[in-house]
Amino acid sequence: MKQNLIVLSIITGILLFVGLVYFFLKPDNTYTDRLKVKNTWDLPFVLREISGISHIDDLRMACIQDEEGIIFIYDLEKQEITDEIQFGPRGDYESVRIIDSVAYIMESSGKLFKINNFESNHSEIEIYQTGFSRKNDIESFDYHDHSNTFLTIPKNKNLSNFSDDFIIYKINSSTYKIEEQPYSSLKTEDSIFQVNKFFFAEKNIYPSELAIHPETGEIYILDSKIPRLLILNSNGSFKKIYKLNPKDFQQPEGISFDSQGRMYISNEESGFLKQNIQLVEWE
Repeated sequence: MKQNLIVLSIITGILLFVGLVYFFLKPDNTYTDRLKVKNTWDLPFVLREISGISHIDDLRMACIQDEEGIIFIYDLEKQEITDEIQFGPRGDYESVRIIDSVAYIMESSGKLFKINNFESNHSEIEIYQTGFSRKNDIESFDYHDHSNTFLTIPKNKNLSNFSDDFIIYKINSSTYKIEEQPYSSLKTEDSIFQVNKFFFAEKNIYPSELAIHPETGEIYILDSKIPRLLILNSNGSFKKIYKLNPKDFQQPEGISFDSQGRMYISNEESGFLKQNIQLVEWE
């Protein structure tokens, strides 16, 4: 009888331990059900590390990958790459923005490539050092019409070594240098950023891209480490944050809006999931 009680106690202890481990280690599956994938374009192998997208028009997308200094023009209707535009050597290119006939490409080191008349045989390339460095790891970049500046967020370290805040910096649209006054700053210790992951609470956002909504002026920011979409009001204050289901968004690295304000997100290859561009809508 005593032996049976000992066995029962051991089994109970094991089950309790397993239950506690599951409670703390179970994945946080509170993914948003508001964001639905409406269409998916699987991309060719050369774009397996697609790191940025930007609309040229509603049917053509400028794409970059983080190793080759090439702008790949992808036709959404034809579902194929229709042109390749060389702009630089091998590097670590993370963001592309098309503004009229000018293409801007941001390297992770903060080096900015400006290609005037990028689709022309007579394009001109200008290169600027913004003031960021490789330790900042710049992956986000977009033009902010209201302030006539470009906005960006370091993925790793801010310019101040003593600040862990989530800071959106402004880059002057004439000199392409960092402006002294940032656009906005949020406290990373705020509970709005917290995601429970195993025994730890992950609070940092690691921006892989930002894009400004053409109609509302809201700032959309992707996090590829823990797939999330952070939305800020046009003044840079917090609005909403959504956790994205990794079954649909395995590694979101690019975001762009078409002329109708529809949102497109690109994902790098990850595991068994192929690199793609997705049209997503709110429901």
